[in-house]
Amino acid sequence: MLDYGRFYRNPAAALFVCAGLCAGELSAKNYELEDFASLSLEELLDIDVSLDVRRGETLRESSAAVYILNRDAIERSAATSIPELLRLVPGVEVTRFGTGKWGVGIRGFNGGVFTNRLLILVDGRSVFSPAKIGMFWDSLDTLISNIERIEVVRGPGASLWGSNAFNGVINIVTQHSAETQGGVLEAGIGDEEKWFTSYRYGMNLGEEKHLRAHIKAFERDDASRPNGLGNRDGWSAAQAGIRYDQGNPSSGALSVQLNAYEGSEGEELLLPDQSSPNLQNLFFTKIEYSGINAMLHWQHQRSERSHYSVKFYADHTERTDSLFDLTVDSYDLDFQQNYRLDDRQRIVWGLAYRYTKDQLPEQHIRFTRENRQYDVASGIFQYELKAFDTWRFIAGSKFERNDFSGNEIQPTARAIWSYSAAGATWLAVSQAKRTPSRSEHDARVGFDYAAPEVQLQIQGSESFQSETLRAYELGWRHRFTPALSLDMALFFNEYSGLRTFEPGQPELNGSPPPTFIVPLIANNGADARSWGGELVLNAELNSYWQAELQYSNVQLHVDSRGSNDPTVRNPEGESPQHRLTLSSNWDLPANWSVSSTLRYVDDVDSQNIDEYTELDLHLSKKFSKRLSISFVGQNLLDSAHEEYVDRVVGTPRVEVTRGGYIKVKLDF
Repeated sequence: MLDYGRFYRNPAAALFVCAGLCAGELSAKNYELEDFASLSLEELLDIDVSLDVRRGETLRESSAAVYILNRDAIERSAATSIPELLRLVPGVEVTRFGTGKWGVGIRGFNGGVFTNRLLILVDGRSVFSPAKIGMFWDSLDTLISNIERIEVVRGPGASLWGSNAFNGVINIVTQHSAETQGGVLEAGIGDEEKWFTSYRYGMNLGEEKHLRAHIKAFERDDASRPNGLGNRDGWSAAQAGIRYDQGNPSSGALSVQLNAYEGSEGEELLLPDQSSPNLQNLFFTKIEYSGINAMLHWQHQRSERSHYSVKFYADHTERTDSLFDLTVDSYDLDFQQNYRLDDRQRIVWGLAYRYTKDQLPEQHIRFTRENRQYDVASGIFQYELKAFDTWRFIAGSKFERNDFSGNEIQPTARAIWSYSAAGATWLAVSQAKRTPSRSEHDARVGFDYAAPEVQLQIQGSESFQSETLRAYELGWRHRFTPALSLDMALFFNEYSGLRTFEPGQPELNGSPPPTFIVPLIANNGADARSWGGELVLNAELNSYWQAELQYSNVQLHVDSRGSNDPTVRNPEGESPQHRLTLSSNWDLPANWSVSSTLRYVDDVDSQNIDEYTELDLHLSKKFSKRLSISFVGQNLLDSAHEEYVDRVVGTPRVEVTRGGYIKVKLDF
């Protein structure tokens, strides 16, 4: 494990280190980047996004339900983590059920810790691994001020990004090091956010050569339970990174990144206990996690027609908690070429390979194979035709071979009609796959005692195959005036082969005390349909006031197909049907600014969680170009509210409480 412990457990030491770095004799030129806050709606529509076609195109041209959370929105938000930032994106459901525990879903199927129906990318490289079972949001961390934007595609993106780009894709894009020259020191204190600090420095090493380094650390307080007791899940972590950029695409551009992190948090879980009168007990343990990763990216614009890129990524992850002890090493190599055949035709093609090896010794979750090695080989091909001046057609597929489900083909067909300079409508038909995770093939998990000496055990099965989604989407975006725009998307999804756990033949476990085991075996035993849509209305009310209204709706119906899994229809009630968000940004005299986010989230029937409305406020004052201070209030309308209960993992009921913090920022 990487040893940052002394650093992040001592805020005074962390601040001292940052101050020492500030005094270092480094030289760098000032660099002014266009402020997103000054962009008009017209200019925002021309921001490049790469998720839906895997090449740069403007949001105006996109034939998918794309949303860009830009840097100005990120800086104005009250968020201190990536999941909290995603609350600002329409169609993305974020639930928190612990200090460092989140579930994130798109268009339904928010599965808590084990959410695995969306793909997470950082600078275009996947952070998903079958060994990780789900997404550990506590370990996905970077300096918030380094994020250039977050691109989100609602709906399948598997034809370009592969399996598990199922209900959506999230790409976290960090800034080029040339855009982060000079030094930035941030420090803050609060109640839930007990303390946090970060330092970043960027320098110019010569013509088209730039380097950036950063380090951050924080400590967060325990979550609270409805009975008022603390949840003993306080969280501390540290993260550091380096990025080097050289050249430009026309002559060859190289980017190198290196990141390392370590964290620790408490965890209390309700786990099976035959000696307890309730046949379960609350167990406390410490989660320890760490990792290091590196990425090398080369791209070259060979001509006006041809652009290619090569990306290599290596990652090492370690994690120990109540459920399992995990060590994973993965290596990715990706090649892609964008080629314009003529003024009306373009192709994108590429090849990729990923190799993973893991080690999962016995913990509460036991694996039939402690060590496993597996790989994924894939290729993409996409053809784009501008048939008329106002019509564009896109067709393509991802072809994949993996060790869990074999061969997968994931096609898409899209069309966009740009009926005027102010608006466009688009439609899409796509197929996506969610491949099995390591646990769905190899795991054995003692779940609950149905009675004394009779335990339910979840078991993976190699007969479990990929889940399939066929999606139909229709979208419309229009700019009514330079100050008013609307973006709408409707969807209808058909799922087949969804995971269920079917009862198997009971067996006797001879280890003391003797127990009858009732296996619940992973099976593709259910289908489902979902439908709904998202609406985003953006308005510049005047030169100093901008507002955005978002509405999301999702309806879900599960067809059990005769499954004997009693929980098969639980997803119908685990996602709120209605969500409404109103964001406002005011630039006031004397360099004051105020940003607010008002959120309404519908109830979660199956978990007895009530609807809630919350308000976040961010008040900022710039004393000079170098010094600013922020006052942030979070969840101000209620003292506490519940959002989710992860019954699979066994988390106790916890609440998200009202909080706030003060942050000081120094640029130099």
